[in-house]
Amino acid sequence: MTMWADNIKFVKDILDGKYKKIDDAVAEVNENAEILLKEPDAGKSKELFLSAGRTLELMETKEILQLLQTILDDMHEKEKEILETEANSKIDSRLAALEKYKKVKSQLKI
Repeated sequence: MTMWADNIKFVKDILDGKYKKIDDAVAEVNENAEILLKEPDAGKSKELFLSAGRTLELMETKEILQLLQTILDDMHEKEKEILETEANSKIDSRLAALEKYKKVKSQLKI
């Protein structure tokens, strides 16, 4: 493997880590939002909900796009399309979860 190929793999691993963090936080927000809407006093769920929401707020989408652009420059069209679609779906799921987070947070006044 060439040095550039190693660099692409390294950047892709970083992106995958960020995607996993988004997926985990989205799942936590969705799961705990439902619990909190049924039981607003559930302490553990509130803590997990707030923590996951904060993680999503701190996640920089421009950093993800910058990392993605780094590896897209030397790829074929099909590979570029797949990676761009993956990034866009993660960013969209982050935005949807953030909206839900803010809505539930304001509903419950937490």
